[in-house]
This record gives sequence, structure tokens and C-alpha cells, in this order.
Amino acid sequence: MTRLLTMHLIRAVPWWPFAGAVVLALVVQAPVFRASVLRTEADPRMTVIGLLLAAAVLGAAAGFALPDLMTFTVITPVARWRRQWLRLAVLLVPATLIWVLLYAGARIVVGPAAIWPDGFVILQAAVCGLLPVAAAAIGARYRVESIGGLFGPTVQGVAMVVSLFFTERSSPWPFPVTAEWTTAQRCWPFALVLILAMLLLANREMPPRPIGFRRAAGRPLSPGVA
Repeated sequence: MTRLLTMHLIRAVPWWPFAGAVVLALVVQAPVFRASVLRTEADPRMTVIGLLLAAAVLGAAAGFALPDLMTFTVITPVARWRRQWLRLAVLLVPATLIWVLLYAGARIVVGPAAIWPDGFVILQAAVCGLLPVAAAAIGARYRVESIGGLFGPTVQGVAMVVSLFFTERSSPWPFPVTAEWTTAQRCWPFALVLILAMLLLANREMPPRPIGFRRAAGRPLSPGVA
């Protein structure tokens, strides 16, 4: 049953945001590609910024898989939490693979100039990518239409803009070049734990709703797409 459901979800989830995100992820890596073609050195800082932006757009696209019309329209033997994680995996797994390939390519191109700490950059990328996913999961819990997925990039954009108001040691973005992390940089692991907790809570089962709920909301009772 899980295999059949997965095949159905592969056809049902919206792929156009993911395709657009892949294009954007490649575009922000243009300096790396240019350095590779011209055999010049790429700026490590700009390369890492491009990797973080790539993680952000790929995560935002993966969140569009979470709105599930079957939540309130049909009774299914598959639990909601399982459907939600399967829906997410359909887009998040390829998004992660693409980012890993971009990261490996950037490491090869930058070469000896790549002085950034791998663990910290991967942690930042995980937060940038999973924040819109968790926000989209919350949006999909209360708005089962596709518009629920827009909650992800909206929250992501607001968080990024707010973070830019913090500068110097209060900024979470500079890389820790020594063992002495700033207070803002120490918040990244806690942010990741909080985001994962939000995702777990948002993907849990829904409380039962009366059958008239859809009619009262002015929405059809047809199952639509998964």
C-alpha cells in the first residue's frame, strides 16, 4: 500500500515549484560555474552564500508538497502523518540530493580557498531549507489548499529580512573562524531543533471534523488530488 501511495503522490504533488527552485539554485551558483570554466578562484564567502540561498529555495519548494486535500474530503486507511511524511519525502529527498551535489561541486571548484567550516555551513543550510518546510506544514494543517504551501516562503522571507538587521557579533550569519562562537551563532543548533519539533507537531493527525465542514467553508466534497 505504501508503494502505491508513493507512486500516486509522485504524480499528485506540484512539481513546478520544485523545477523553478532547481533553476534558481543553479543560478545562484553562477559564480562557481564561472570560476570552473575560467579556471579561476571563486570567492569562498560568496560561494557559501549561494549554497545557503540554494538550500532556502529548494526547501521552500519542497513545502508545496504538504497541502493535502484528502485531509478533510475523504476517509483513507493511511494515517495523515504517514501521508504527510511521504508527500514531503517525494520532494525533499531530491532537493537534498541536488544540494549535496552543489555543495560537493563548490568544494571542488573553490579548492584550497574553501576555508569555511563544513559542519557550520551544513547546519545553516539545514535551517534555511527546513524553516519553510516547517512553516508550510503548519500552513497546510489549517489551509489544505495549495495556498497553505505559501506560508513557508513567506515565513522564510520575513525571518531572513529580520536577520539582516543584526550586524557584527549579533549577526547569525558570519562563519565561526575560531572555537569561540558568538551568542547568535550558538542559536543555530537550537533553531534546527525547534524547526524539527514544529514539523513533527504540524504533521500529526488532525482532529475529526464534521462532514458539513467542507460545505460550510464553501469547498467541494470531491477528493480532488492527494
